[in-house]
Amino acid sequence: MQGLWRINQRIGQWRAMRVIRQALQVAYPFILVMTLISAIGQSCLAANGFFFRIYHIGAWLPGLTLWRQAFQVMGLVVNNVVAVMIAFTTAYFLARAYHRNGLAVGLLSALAFLTLNVNYDMLDQTRRSGGQFVENNLGPQGIFLGILVGLFIGWLASWLLKRLAGWHWFMQFTLTGRVAWLLVVVMVLTVAIGYGMSWLTTGGLNGLVYQATRAMISNPGHQGVMILAVTAFNNLLWWLGLIGPVSLAGNSSVTALQNLATAVQHDSVWNLPHPITLHTLGDAYANFGGAGMTLALIIAIWLGSTHAHYRRIANQTFLPNLVNLNEATLLGLPVLYNPILLIPFIAAPTVNILLAWCAITWKWVPPMAYPMPRTTPGPLMAYMGTGGDWRALALSIVCLAVSVLIYLPFVRLLNQDPQPEEEERDDHAA
Repeated sequence: MQGLWRINQRIGQWRAMRVIRQALQVAYPFILVMTLISAIGQSCLAANGFFFRIYHIGAWLPGLTLWRQAFQVMGLVVNNVVAVMIAFTTAYFLARAYHRNGLAVGLLSALAFLTLNVNYDMLDQTRRSGGQFVENNLGPQGIFLGILVGLFIGWLASWLLKRLAGWHWFMQFTLTGRVAWLLVVVMVLTVAIGYGMSWLTTGGLNGLVYQATRAMISNPGHQGVMILAVTAFNNLLWWLGLIGPVSLAGNSSVTALQNLATAVQHDSVWNLPHPITLHTLGDAYANFGGAGMTLALIIAIWLGSTHAHYRRIANQTFLPNLVNLNEATLLGLPVLYNPILLIPFIAAPTVNILLAWCAITWKWVPPMAYPMPRTTPGPLMAYMGTGGDWRALALSIVCLAVSVLIYLPFVRLLNQDPQPEEEERDDHAA
């Protein structure tokens, strides 16, 4: 553990890592609002929302359509700028670290990110489709690319400003002229990259990355080892900021539909044709509360953390995590790019899959057969997906408790880190 702590300290001293953490800290309040809006909208207002069905909200809430539209608009406004914001703040803090104009470089980075996500199909009269931008890449799914663009543009602009500072013709320009010159360079570069990517995929550079990852880890079938590997690798990608390359919700897979048909026909969730699937292991036990079992991380923080910063983030993000929306937790602590939390982030779901795999194979617990809304409270997912079997609820509680125990020593190790509170004092002083 002390060796892991030393690695964490060395990585934390990297300029790029300090910049990324500062950028995530700035983006956190916006992600928090977005996830709270999504939690209420998807669980309480959507027709397939868990609380909407349980409490029959549609029968007594006046103006339901208006409420849905309002939450949808608020969610879209915040969600569709998150990655752009990350690109801006990453370049901004990196430029400041190089003692350059942070605002100008940040705006250059935001424009570069948008340029890389232009929908080039709109320019082709024969195949025009979609909006002007690849909107999926502008939300949480684009966080990884936003960080890369911010680091690259922040470094490139700072390097060019330093190199060209000795050129007399360049220094004759005002600040506006220098920024305009840099904008031309950045736009030419990113337009060339974006247009080149449009020949390979309609999803831009970000879409190309996601297509590659989906090709590597899709279709795990009903082999437990494959499900274990896919879940672990998918969680690693989440830790890197590649949010949801493969949906762990296996409700619509062929095996899940066959299980559902058998359960409905025989009025029983026992003796299903495919007891071991991504749906019966991943949805039910491995990642409820969000990828990496972050609901357990929040409980571990309540039990073992002495940092006011971590405890505050845990309190603020508990409700979204309860309904399996954990983006705010990933950015707020942050979990992303935190080498200490990487180990339990992958280990906890892995252990849960092994526990569920054994319990279902040995017929201690029936497999989950019924599809559940995404916003079903995590600990109730397997219980309700098996039609109310108490053994599934008991196994869910065991998985949650084991995950808390896995996270706890790593949370206590983070108690040695004074950085979060110091950063907040620096922000208040600024």
